[in-house]
Amino acid sequence: MGSETFMDWDRGLYIVLSGALVAGAAFAQTSNKPSTADQRRIVRVGIAVMTNRSRRPAMPAWERNQLMRELQRLRADRKSSIVLEAVSLEATSREDASPEAEKKVCQYFVLTTLLDPSRGPGISGGPDGVQPAPVIIGNANPNQTLAIDFTILEVGAPRTLAEGTSTAPVEDNNDIRAADEAMRLVAHRVASELRKDRPPSFD
Repeated sequence: MGSETFMDWDRGLYIVLSGALVAGAAFAQTSNKPSTADQRRIVRVGIAVMTNRSRRPAMPAWERNQLMRELQRLRADRKSSIVLEAVSLEATSREDASPEAEKKVCQYFVLTTLLDPSRGPGISGGPDGVQPAPVIIGNANPNQTLAIDFTILEVGAPRTLAEGTSTAPVEDNNDIRAADEAMRLVAHRVASELRKDRPPSFD
């Protein structure tokens, strides 16, 4: 074999080996990079029994379970590393729900209240007491609409993470179906809030 041929063969082998080393290093970097699944973080959220401060009949434990079912359906999102795990609570109030949620190793807990909305300032009252009625805007008839207030609280910290109100029309006098729909909307808002980036609490 001539010296030129040998040099060409040697140079070719060097290029092939160099390329293999570069490809191997790139593969190693890719392999060492944590996957989305590896980065997932489970957030346990306690769901309290709904409070009824509305004149409408309601099934508080059923609605708590509805919220849990919806959150289970929304537990994972491909755009978020957070996996939600809904935990059933028997409490209804903040004072009782907080220690129960802590005992069940939850980071957050959710309180919900069924209310009668109004056109202006007013009071919504029912079996579980009274509180200011949410004001609806638009053409919706308050007598044919129900509202569910929700509050997300952090376990062991005196701060409210988020709160809001979801409403649903009452069709064919079916209060339960309307409450189910309002709770479905609450679930979407709760899931969205729990997946937001927030600074840690130092309270």
